[in-house]
Amino acid sequence: MKYFFTIILYFYPLCLFAVDVVTITGKVVSESGEELIGANVSVLEGSTGTATDVSGSYRFEVLKTASQNRLLVKASYIGYQSIVDTVNINEVEDNNTEINFILSADVMRLESVVVTGVGIKQETKKLGVSIETVRKEQVEDSPEISLVSALRGNVSGLEVRKTSGDAGTNAFFRIRGTGTISGGHEPLVIVDGSPVSTRTLDSGGRETSERGHPESSSRMADINMDDIESIDVLKGAAASSIYGSRASNGVILITTKSGTTGKTKITYKVNYGISGMNKIYPLQQYFGQGDGGDFVGGNSYSWGKVLNVKGSPWFDSNRELDEVYDHVEDITEIGNNYEQTVSALGGNEKTTFYFSMSENYERAHWQTFNEYKKTVSTVFGHQPTRNIPSDFSRKTFRLKGSHFLTNKITLTGSMSYAKVNGNQVIRAHSTDGLAKGLLSTPPDFNLRPYLEPTTQFHRSPTDPYPDTRDGSHKWNNPYWVLYELSQTQAVERAYGNIKIRYDINPWLNLNYVLGTDFSLDQRNDIMPIGTYRIGGVGRYIHEDILDQEWDSNLTLSFDLNKLYKVPIKLVAGHNLNSRSLKRFETTGEEQVLPNYYQIENYSSVTADQYISLVHLESYFMQGTMDLFDQLYITSAIRNDGSSTFGPADRRHNFFKFSTAWEFSKFYAPSFINFGKLRLAYGQAGEEPRVYAIFSGYTSPSLFSVGEKASLGLNYNGVTGYRSDDEVSNFRIRPERRNEYEGGADLSLFNGKMGISTTIYNAISTDIIYDIDVIPSTGADEMTANGASIQNNGLELTMDYRVLDRQRLKWETKFIYASNRNTVLQMNGVDGDMAKTMEPNLVPSRGIAKFSEVSPGHEYAEFKVLSWARFGHSLAVDHDLNINTPDVNIDTLAGYNWKKNDVYIGKNGLPIMYSEKIWSGYAPNPDWTGSFFNDIKIGKKIKLSCLLDISMGGHIANYTKNSLYEWGTHADTDKRYHPDFDNPDWFGYEEGVSTQWGKGTFQELINHGHNAIGPGQDTIITFSQNLYENYMGRNTDVINNIEDASYMKLREIAISYHFGSVKIGYLGDPNLTVRISAQDLKTWTNYSGWDPETNMYQDRISGEDYFNQPQTWRANMAIQLNW
Repeated sequence: MKYFFTIILYFYPLCLFAVDVVTITGKVVSESGEELIGANVSVLEGSTGTATDVSGSYRFEVLKTASQNRLLVKASYIGYQSIVDTVNINEVEDNNTEINFILSADVMRLESVVVTGVGIKQETKKLGVSIETVRKEQVEDSPEISLVSALRGNVSGLEVRKTSGDAGTNAFFRIRGTGTISGGHEPLVIVDGSPVSTRTLDSGGRETSERGHPESSSRMADINMDDIESIDVLKGAAASSIYGSRASNGVILITTKSGTTGKTKITYKVNYGISGMNKIYPLQQYFGQGDGGDFVGGNSYSWGKVLNVKGSPWFDSNRELDEVYDHVEDITEIGNNYEQTVSALGGNEKTTFYFSMSENYERAHWQTFNEYKKTVSTVFGHQPTRNIPSDFSRKTFRLKGSHFLTNKITLTGSMSYAKVNGNQVIRAHSTDGLAKGLLSTPPDFNLRPYLEPTTQFHRSPTDPYPDTRDGSHKWNNPYWVLYELSQTQAVERAYGNIKIRYDINPWLNLNYVLGTDFSLDQRNDIMPIGTYRIGGVGRYIHEDILDQEWDSNLTLSFDLNKLYKVPIKLVAGHNLNSRSLKRFETTGEEQVLPNYYQIENYSSVTADQYISLVHLESYFMQGTMDLFDQLYITSAIRNDGSSTFGPADRRHNFFKFSTAWEFSKFYAPSFINFGKLRLAYGQAGEEPRVYAIFSGYTSPSLFSVGEKASLGLNYNGVTGYRSDDEVSNFRIRPERRNEYEGGADLSLFNGKMGISTTIYNAISTDIIYDIDVIPSTGADEMTANGASIQNNGLELTMDYRVLDRQRLKWETKFIYASNRNTVLQMNGVDGDMAKTMEPNLVPSRGIAKFSEVSPGHEYAEFKVLSWARFGHSLAVDHDLNINTPDVNIDTLAGYNWKKNDVYIGKNGLPIMYSEKIWSGYAPNPDWTGSFFNDIKIGKKIKLSCLLDISMGGHIANYTKNSLYEWGTHADTDKRYHPDFDNPDWFGYEEGVSTQWGKGTFQELINHGHNAIGPGQDTIITFSQNLYENYMGRNTDVINNIEDASYMKLREIAISYHFGSVKIGYLGDPNLTVRISAQDLKTWTNYSGWDPETNMYQDRISGEDYFNQPQTWRANMAIQLNW
């Protein structure tokens, strides 16, 4: 505790001497007379200032000095034009003066100052590139844990995919498409001038598929959103170039709140909310467990007997009802979350401070063990591994302060600490996962109890009466996944920086920033004996991850206008950056004693260690020039040298140039009060993977030897090492994104409407991926620069102040962004060349289960197994005669087909093609956008609504393929069953039941594609054989690639400002109550849980293979301001 008070005293020294001061008071209002709450009023060329209170009033004091006879006082407010007024010190009577301000509308926020990189700031109206600013209110009010999720629908060109609705879940995000194959997809994040880690590291160890790893929270979730003042998004390379080889994916600049002079302000906010699953998955309830139409206990399929249940066409109320279970509904309940934050800011003319503490907790919508116990007769005293299947907690602390050491030197320091605990459900598409068992279980099998009553062994539909603890399961009982498996994460993180600014003279200043980001991440992954994994013998993985970054940034700024009256500003700088990652993993297998999870309780123990270290040194310079007060030019260069670059070329340059012309000062119609044209070019890069320049060694006892012979690797029982499968590359270079962009910004109708549009064309070159090499190298592949990808698009933002009256205000905002993506070439092969080559010779790289990258195709286009479809030149046994040669179905006469129409043989069924084909579908949306409305009624009521839109793009719904095969998907209730033709069956009816489950294959084809061929009109039975062998997992996937378009009611909210209220000894703070709901409604044609889903945590995949569901939320927040 003594250290805490030491820090406070350092940042906030008391003034113990009397001074002569001038008190300035007044009000800030809009043209309609509305008091502007929180408007900034400050003295130019000084640090003195404050913000207006709830009545729009302000008050602050300024020190009198003998050398200063005049003060320039500026009033500004977001969305309004600022005003500067003058105070003549000699004319002030009694050391008190009053200045009132009336501000005009400015929805474009042209006078706001944005951070453009490495501490450089510039007025919005002078920008030649697209930089979008997110106001603090847009993230402060969000109940989301992660900042990334809170940004959904707020920035044009920023695409966010939340992985699931589980507690503390991760979210993938990217800006202006993807321009890399093996590199990271997410933008660089800078907090107060220093980069911070946004890594999402998979859990579960190297023994498991990355698709089967548990959720791992992103380090973006460590940031308390109530600490944020503003967010500036540098979208393209022309804006982010100043960050060089780390900025090809864009940059997000976060500025945190700082103290202000004047009265100390204290804020306390508490938020409580609930959440629930937003959709119940469509499953059939008419057919029971079994195979071939008969009940078979322990069977994996639901192709058993016909069930006599209400709602079925054959329901007979006189017969005994079969009991069925709604597995999804039974396993869920209402989740909850709460948050509380307290912050204080203040200061005097010399020193300012900001302090905050917060606590967040979120529990997911899965049923707890305590609730589960109420649904079974007894649990025989069993103690599960965990009671709550999925929850997340975070505690944060932040301190920031600044102090004028002299009138030329300012010292600023900040420090944040976060303690995060995550408890996650393993991601569902693994056989260990939740949804695999939840959606695949037959409707007539009761999943409860999940422990066999007599033995307390793991009980599942595929092993309902286990006689050994290991069991013989095909997948896990979902309740076993919730309560016995455990995936936990505990993170302690500290990040911050120290800044010193030295104003050497009026035209020259020096800035130095030293920042660090340190985190310790401990994870445990428990799979008890009986879990379907490696024979049910049990497994335990413990991981320790140490992640640290140091960043040193020195800049020297010249203002030649103040020196020589030349309108040029120059910034030169030097950057040193170091990033280290240490990961130690211990895996225990073959658990000895049940319910005891320590590494010594496992018969087989292995360890794995990974260490990486990256050093980066950079020099940079940027210059800006203002000509004729209407032409603004910016140019910059950065030179990077990195330890990840090949030694043949250690240093690389990145350039940018932009210009903006404020044409409205030359000519403008009366309705245009501001107009600007922009044109820019820039380069930004992506570093190679660490250690890609080296060829290492590996032991075959730990890793697969691939295609290499294992010769002489054991001698006298000692295992040796061999070279790995990759050859070194001393010439590897950073990936480079070259981007042109142009646009226009217009302010219309006296600042009430703003329009900003940008078009861009970006070509990413020297893209790094693993290229196959000839065997004589002694390796299989080499990491090299060998591909290029193009992204081009359009962005549009429209702001309109519909009404601006004293009692009613209405503002609306619409954003739109489209992006087109094409892989131009790989390893010297472009799209045109690829069309003439044998398919197996065309370079291609898989980035997900179905998504691949290949020349001439859209990034991540699905390459999948398929029926014989037209338009692909597929040669198949079209006449089902093995004695005749295969024929290219596109050449068959008499058929009027379109691409991806399905060829139907004379038996009425499609013909499976043996190789994967390009589907023509990809996960990338055609366009994204949002529509936001904000209405203020009087001074107290505020209504807001955000619609988030994503149109186009596709999802490979592989979950549907699997459920078709197992017979649990709702579509399979239209199946054929042998009883339908059996006169002895209770539901038999000639001409009625005998027609059930029959039709043409056309009835099963999606996307508007047609069944074409000699058997297109043949009546077939929709039997188990059809669903299993023609529509299951190892069959056509294209039929279940669905449109991913959606429109979501992302948020609707109402807030009421009560004004000043008396709360006993707590004084009379201002009280605001806000009620909101998120994701209440989704409009989509997607048949799965939710189109906003992502199988991978760190990149877009567009694949749904038993992904977790999304959730809705409802929240109430109470905020007190003193």
